[in-house]
Amino acid sequence: MRKLAAAAFSFSAAIFAANYIFSRASALYAALVCAFAGAALLAVRLKSLRGLVIAAFAASIGLFVFAAHYDLTVERAHTLAGETRQMRFVLLETPRNHNGYTSAEAWIELESRPRLKCILYDYDEYMSGLSGGDRILVKAALRAADLRYGEHTDRYNARDVYLTASLKGGAELIGRRVTLSSLASAASDRLAGRIDRIFDNTTASFLKALVLGDKSDLYENDALYVWLSRAGLMHVVAVSGMHVSFLVAFLQVLLGRGKRSALLCIPLVWAFVILSGMSPSAVRAAFMQTMLLSAPLFGRENDALTSLSAALAVLLLVNPFAAANISLQLSFAAMLGIVLFAERIQEILLQPFGEGRASELMRAPVGIVSSSLSVMLFTLPITTAYFGYVSLLSLLTNMLCLWAVPICFFGALAACALSWLPVVGTLIPMLVTWLARGLFFVCRLVSSLSFSVLYLPGWMNALWIALFYLSIILAFAFRLRPRWKLLVPLASALAGILLCRAGLELYYSSAKGTFTAIDVGQGQCVSITSGERAVLIDCGSTSYADYNAGDCAAAYLKSCGIEKIDAVVFTHLHADHANGFERLSNLMEIEKVFIPADVDNSDELLPKILLCAYAHEIVVEPVSENKLERFGDIRLLMFSAQEEGGANERCMPIIVSVGGYDAVITGDAPAAKERELTATADLSQIETIVVGHHGSDTSSCAEYLCAVSGQTAIVSVGHNSYGLPSEEVLERLASFGYTVKRTDEDGNVEIRING
Repeated sequence: MRKLAAAAFSFSAAIFAANYIFSRASALYAALVCAFAGAALLAVRLKSLRGLVIAAFAASIGLFVFAAHYDLTVERAHTLAGETRQMRFVLLETPRNHNGYTSAEAWIELESRPRLKCILYDYDEYMSGLSGGDRILVKAALRAADLRYGEHTDRYNARDVYLTASLKGGAELIGRRVTLSSLASAASDRLAGRIDRIFDNTTASFLKALVLGDKSDLYENDALYVWLSRAGLMHVVAVSGMHVSFLVAFLQVLLGRGKRSALLCIPLVWAFVILSGMSPSAVRAAFMQTMLLSAPLFGRENDALTSLSAALAVLLLVNPFAAANISLQLSFAAMLGIVLFAERIQEILLQPFGEGRASELMRAPVGIVSSSLSVMLFTLPITTAYFGYVSLLSLLTNMLCLWAVPICFFGALAACALSWLPVVGTLIPMLVTWLARGLFFVCRLVSSLSFSVLYLPGWMNALWIALFYLSIILAFAFRLRPRWKLLVPLASALAGILLCRAGLELYYSSAKGTFTAIDVGQGQCVSITSGERAVLIDCGSTSYADYNAGDCAAAYLKSCGIEKIDAVVFTHLHADHANGFERLSNLMEIEKVFIPADVDNSDELLPKILLCAYAHEIVVEPVSENKLERFGDIRLLMFSAQEEGGANERCMPIIVSVGGYDAVITGDAPAAKERELTATADLSQIETIVVGHHGSDTSSCAEYLCAVSGQTAIVSVGHNSYGLPSEEVLERLASFGYTVKRTDEDGNVEIRING
């Protein structure tokens, strides 16, 4: 078994290296080096080197597999990218409606093999009425999925998707091809529909994520998503080992433990995993449970580490790019921590209770704590790097809530199965709903605490996490007692966090204020802080990446030690300037919102902003004429927007002053609005401008730049298909002597103001 573990681990490690270190060509060279090394070690014929021989050949195979898979998928996708033509597709799922478009995963029917998976995007309802398994003929524009706006991304390839296709004409139904994916999608849709009919919207969004792994509605319910994320309970709605363990335990209660029940459990487990979308975490759990259940059938003992490494190798053999999947990384890192350390940590924590009744009573809560700590051991750097924060109270949330999760899980399934019964069909949904609401209440309470989540700049997170791992190594190197092996790393982590927080507070308190263009991708969000006062100008982004402008703004402000925003000012309500407000309002307390009077609602954001403001008791004030507002040392001069023209023409320019430092923000205002501002306002004292319209040549006219005596020009921009910022604008800014800073190249552009 250990030989299998060595081979699987080496194979997987090589594929991870190919994803993050090697190019396709260098992966082949590395594969040859590993193969020659294995052959050389084999020639020595020493039994002690057998493990290294296995590892070298397994690594060589892994690198070859990566290169071959790259050629068959990515390279073929690149040859098709850029074409617009009639093509045949097989829908793998029922098309899903989003805001303004419909999407569905599909196979492209090609003569050559293997087939390529793509995502179809439909903006004109061409796929209306279609379902999984339908074969369609449609004109589509193809794009490579690993390139978005000129930037490389592994987001889609990690899901085994290599092309995206925009439909350019009506879809002609030409037949059906039933696939495992389409059958699973149909069954999942039926179960999701039953959950929607039985439960209220909020509870249904939670239960569909819990039972089916379908988080689309949960993401739409922004408040619930924030509560679960900040409280550290989001992991329960990712179908994973916990859910598979629930199912196996339940089946073994019904069927008993033995070879016969194992033969029944294994196919039922895989049926559940297929129904829930076959996420990497669920497949990993099903694979490990299969090995656990089948070990007695073959007269072998199950080895958890071997099962884990073999499951990872199988997943990466099917799709080597899955190494970049955050779900896979978190799932295997969590399970590795549990396999290696959960039992040891539990023994340490149970020692004070002896071996009597007290120890038995404490075994369940201590088990939750030990599992949570062991999970965090390897997932901590991944979650911090990917999400930008750490939930400090996740242990508390797990202890309060995890017991209720399996009840909700099986209660939802029972409610769907027995909904036709008169009394039981009403009672079970009622109990599950109240239990779910209890979970929501706990998560909301925990997430509302100011210290529940730790936000730090990236390098500071890396610093305290490095200190944490160093203390673990030292604790084992000096052979400390078991209790101290646990306490020393925890104490060093806490000390590192406190030192980082103290350093940040000292850093920001030494300045009179800060003026920061926050990197939100293709959008704009400008922060002005002074002491504990804070103002945001705009908060929106249309970047494809998995982040929200509200998340970015909250993370930055909280890392500065600010918990409340005095005012959010919108220059206009286009998505790239305003669509992050809902997330922001769920993450931070906001006192007031300023919007232009007679605002254009072309992005349909006004109702959402008003609803969020009402829900959080935020004052909304339209600005119909020039208005001066002060928030401590922060001074805002807002200029009324034009009454006619498009949304950009009716932008509301703002002059910001803090600590004697002045800046001007014009949103997407065109040159005509800039000339109007030049004629009505004194811009001679402005030190910094936020370049209009993300550097578009429709803004930043010569008259405006000449009137401003600024030194710094900040372009808030992300990777885009519009060619922003314009070369013409950049040259114009240089000719007027501006130093240009760009959020797509420099990240957050922060100006510290010392007077």
